[in-house]
Amino acid sequence: MNPADRLVAVEDLPEALAAVETADRAALLDLWREVIGAPPPKNLSLPFLRRALTFELQCQVLGGPKIRTLEDLDRIAAGSASRASVGTKLRPGAKLVREWQGRTWTVEVIDGGFLMAGERYVSLSAIARKITGARWSGPRFFGLVGERVQDATPAKPSHCGRAA
Repeated sequence: MNPADRLVAVEDLPEALAAVETADRAALLDLWREVIGAPPPKNLSLPFLRRALTFELQCQVLGGPKIRTLEDLDRIAAGSASRASVGTKLRPGAKLVREWQGRTWTVEVIDGGFLMAGERYVSLSAIARKITGARWSGPRFFGLVGERVQDATPAKPSHCGRAA
């Protein structure tokens, strides 16, 4: 990205990030359109909007993830296993985040189970059931597994201002 195309200069980044943390919903939606260059998806929670905008601003100013990381993310989005996820098990301390009906849910992996909102669970499926009220595969609900997508090309958004 050309430095002249940046919305925020390097020296102004801390102030811009602080403004994201205190902005109201309308201001965040306007900033999304300016930073991302597209209308925001409906029903995003304020915490998610703030995290996404903070990430995008940092990427535009400081640079984004490595190409190899972006390729892994594209492979995961397409439903294929990435190099990193094949055979990987969740380790204690890992956090799983899921947006569901406008609310963000965070689950921490602990020895012998999971912790959500101070309550211990033995399976992700029990947590998915608690969140949705329906029987779900917990790993699928949290995006840890999924059906492979055959012959489908997902839309490729730009990653931190890079052309896809």
